[in-house]
Amino acid sequence: MRQDLLPAPVSAIIGGPLGRRASERASSLAQLLSLVTAMTAIPLVLGVARQGHCVAKGWSGDEQFWRGCFSDLPAQYQIAGLDRGVGAWVRGDVPLEPLPVLSGAMAAVATLVPDGSWLAQTRWYFALWAVLVAVLAMSCVVAVGLTRPHRLDLATQLALSPVYVVAAFLSPDLLAVALVLWAMWAWEHDRPRATGVILGVAVLAHGYVLAVLLALVGTALAQQRRTELRRALVPAAVVVLVLGLASALLAPGVWRRPLEVLTGNGSGYGSPWHVPALLGHALPVWSVLVLVALGWLAALALGLWFLSAAWRTPTWAQLSAFVVPVVAITSRATPVQAALWVVPLAILAGVSWRTHLGLVAVEVVHASALWLYIGGLSDAAKGLPAAWYVVITLGRALTWGFLMWSVWYTPNDTRGERHGPPPGQPAPPRAVPEPHPAR
Repeated sequence: MRQDLLPAPVSAIIGGPLGRRASERASSLAQLLSLVTAMTAIPLVLGVARQGHCVAKGWSGDEQFWRGCFSDLPAQYQIAGLDRGVGAWVRGDVPLEPLPVLSGAMAAVATLVPDGSWLAQTRWYFALWAVLVAVLAMSCVVAVGLTRPHRLDLATQLALSPVYVVAAFLSPDLLAVALVLWAMWAWEHDRPRATGVILGVAVLAHGYVLAVLLALVGTALAQQRRTELRRALVPAAVVVLVLGLASALLAPGVWRRPLEVLTGNGSGYGSPWHVPALLGHALPVWSVLVLVALGWLAALALGLWFLSAAWRTPTWAQLSAFVVPVVAITSRATPVQAALWVVPLAILAGVSWRTHLGLVAVEVVHASALWLYIGGLSDAAKGLPAAWYVVITLGRALTWGFLMWSVWYTPNDTRGERHGPPPGQPAPPRAVPEPHPAR
């Protein structure tokens, strides 16, 4: 009898255990992964429905916060003047905060928007991004499924994750997340050069990718994969230098706003460094920059500790899921869409449904509290008091700390996958460490 690729708890959700007379095609990885990927439509549809009021009335005024349908995509289309197209972006006339790959994607999508009223144009812009986000979300699920073919329950977790409802349609971050997940697929399938190329592009998309890159270095050294690491880092460096220099020379304006945000802005929503500002005593900009730098040092130190003190060598995904939350929560701002980074990495690292859903539940509370707090700045009678948002911000940081603890005690059950039998064939028995009882 062929091996069932789906663990029992998951197979009960999508069709039951593999039957004795099931065809090879019905039990193949391609067939099962297609079914799992199609499930992504459920949270994506709910995410679009959550934007319903703003789609009908527009993304403007405080009503978008009371209704919980704020999105930075249509907001930036209006504020930054994305209707002027890629040419304005190249000239630096479109002040976008993301790094060039993401800001370029935002400008490129804007060129597809037809003429019309502001409301019609923002609707078109959001609709185009909704289609792109759906493709990227499904791509992430496929990447996780192909990276861990013997654990399709992980791909199922990501496909059905409520994080898409909370954060997928707020920003273009899912493009960078997809690049990282596909880089991990390439690394797992012994394609270091492809890993480097994809990572090089991703580095120019989002700052969190630097933490993922450092996690790759640490994991590869711990696993004695130095030759593969070198083959990955060289093309990554070439891609970063070539694309970075080309963008700096041909379109120097695209770097202006990201650098201003990095060096000239104080703390922002979601970060613990913003708590003093919420209480009426904002930290000076220089101190926020020092705290952010200390956060990166803390992530590096904790990553090295994980590598040296953990009871098994972590995978690249596990180490990334351990250090990225540190970098994110100690950043100048930790927006709602930061969950798009934490959740997929944690799932690929192998955390349980309970940990995953608990984390997303806290993200739902934080997102709702943030919109109510911002709306309350103009109508205090209806908004959330600053003190309560402080409590929720700190509680969110503690939850991310629990996630790191859970990743630490998640068993490394990937042994035998990289060079094991192909999916659908019986695998030899192997000992898998039991998860920590308190996880």
